[in-house]
Amino acid sequence: MTLRDFLLSEPTDEKLVRASCTGDKSAYAVLAQKHYQRVFVVCLGMLGRVHDAEDVAQETMLKGLLKIKDLRTPSQFGSWIVKIARNDCISLIRTREFAKNVKIEKETSTDETLIPYESLQQAIDKLPYESRLPLVMYYFGGESVKDVAQKLNLSRSRVYQKLRIATRQLHQLLKQQGDVI
Repeated sequence: MTLRDFLLSEPTDEKLVRASCTGDKSAYAVLAQKHYQRVFVVCLGMLGRVHDAEDVAQETMLKGLLKIKDLRTPSQFGSWIVKIARNDCISLIRTREFAKNVKIEKETSTDETLIPYESLQQAIDKLPYESRLPLVMYYFGGESVKDVAQKLNLSRSRVYQKLRIATRQLHQLLKQQGDVI
């Protein structure tokens, strides 16, 4: 069955889910179009920022595609995908709260080449949330890349990429503050 056939026959969610489970990507595309707006609105209501809501809504739709075979009641796709979105939003909110509450422990040192603790803390606080969280978890929280990836629901390569970006941004901020040459 083609996408055109689906659109002409106005299939139910149940039919679209069953077709998606057999590997029909066009059926899932119809489901995604049909439910994206609702998912986005739920995310926006929970997160309060359009950019974050778009990101989470898109990730939710991708998760739905990957986990559609786990859906026990195909006719309940709409509520199932919204539940995934809510859980993803809650997870993002929790990681934000974690990042806000993590403070770098002050180390004492006599080495004059080290960056003053306060300058480092100020620079880290200026980093965008998406960069700050993995940086703090990895370098100051002592977590492995694998743990950071699991907690943030990212691939390891994405965590490494975020760490590279964060260290570059941190270096730029410290240069602007005059703490690094």
